[in-house]
Amino acid sequence: MLKKIALFTALSLSTNWGIAIAQVHTREHAEQHAVSDTVQIRSAKDLFTKGEIEGHVRNYFMATFNHGSLSDNYANAIGAEIGYKTASLHGFRFGFAGLFTYNLFSSNLGERDFISEKHPKLEMELFDIEDPHNKADLDRLDELYLEYNSARLQAKIGRFSFTSPLMNPQDTRMKPYSFQGIKVQLPFQEKGLLTMAWFDHFSPRSTVEWYRAGETIGIFSPGVDEWGKPSGYPHHTHTKGVAVTGLQLKPNKRLQAEAWNYWIENVSNNSYGRAVVEVVPQVKAGIEGLYQFQVGNGGNPESTLVYFPDQQQWLAGGMLAYEPNNLHLSLNYLHIDGGGRFLFPREWGREQFFATISRGRLEGVGKSDLLVAKGRKKWSDNFSSELSVAKSWLPAPNDYRYNKHGAISYWGWVADLNYSPSKPVLDGLSFRLLYIGRTSPEIDIPLKDMYYNTNFHNINFVTQLTF
Repeated sequence: MLKKIALFTALSLSTNWGIAIAQVHTREHAEQHAVSDTVQIRSAKDLFTKGEIEGHVRNYFMATFNHGSLSDNYANAIGAEIGYKTASLHGFRFGFAGLFTYNLFSSNLGERDFISEKHPKLEMELFDIEDPHNKADLDRLDELYLEYNSARLQAKIGRFSFTSPLMNPQDTRMKPYSFQGIKVQLPFQEKGLLTMAWFDHFSPRSTVEWYRAGETIGIFSPGVDEWGKPSGYPHHTHTKGVAVTGLQLKPNKRLQAEAWNYWIENVSNNSYGRAVVEVVPQVKAGIEGLYQFQVGNGGNPESTLVYFPDQQQWLAGGMLAYEPNNLHLSLNYLHIDGGGRFLFPREWGREQFFATISRGRLEGVGKSDLLVAKGRKKWSDNFSSELSVAKSWLPAPNDYRYNKHGAISYWGWVADLNYSPSKPVLDGLSFRLLYIGRTSPEIDIPLKDMYYNTNFHNINFVTQLTF
């Protein structure tokens, strides 16, 4: 095992250091930035010549070492995203962004593992999950929008990035989640922000196409239904889109709170809220909760084709954190309960709860618990690290009513290192080393069910240049 890890890491380092690439301003940050009219516009030509170009070049190496005779896999993706915004005229701006990805080298991602009969899950997500053999035709028009920004109103229509607890870009692979619709935000000075949005088309992460709302649900692994049969809802879910409403408040320095509602037409209603308060200096406590129920017929009148069954589901979480200067230490807990499973389209983003960790998605399970200890340290302006240790208690893989994807209870750990060179000549360049491990020593598991599920090691090395 150690020899294999060393081999793949060395291969990654030799490839990455030879390419000028990097970390840059995230889409989440760009979404919160309101632009004012600071450039004098004298003609229509000035709108474009005085606009802004931004983007990044990214090289992503990933390798996964599975248990025993299960196949190990690796992949190296390289790509770029380039975006352009016109200058602002009376608050209005037009923007677009496109991206492309290439499979520089990889194991055979189109070949299923002989024992589990499944494709390499994580490496495929760097490219096109709908076509494992696609290595080059991986481009996408990611953004195309008109926006308006003022002190009292921010609005955007078209294709763009969107950030919230359940729907978000999650730009940690080669392609983020992208959305088509309209968004309106009303700031309350510095104390709050009201967000209202409607989305009817989506381009999920790890895909290259745009889809109507109903078509997206089921592109990612649909799992099994309550009786253990393959889920029938892919290509059979009927919905016009999702309406999102969010209220974020910061009434004082000690308290932050937010509440969100996601109404998926003909499918479900999902309400989420959280609050974080500074109990004493450097000590914070947080609570969160989510409640969801069926809307319409859950996506289809046929019980064998329904995405969201007639159930009422809830979850609750908590966080206790100690945060001295440049350090975060926290204990985070999440409990999922109700009549079935926590369900929200994986194709629209990834849940962001207190206990969320990389590769630790809990969508699709019920009657579950997750306990996570996190530590983050900013050592300097150029280097930061994070370490997380998690213990999950999940229903048995064959308890289909509460376990959609055959998830297995596990011990897990995550190490995340981020470095940006301080030399001016290397401005914009960044490196990230992410390691995820998982084991289930207390459970007797068939070998075929371990594949990308438990008892594996996943290594990621990302080099990015942002401009």
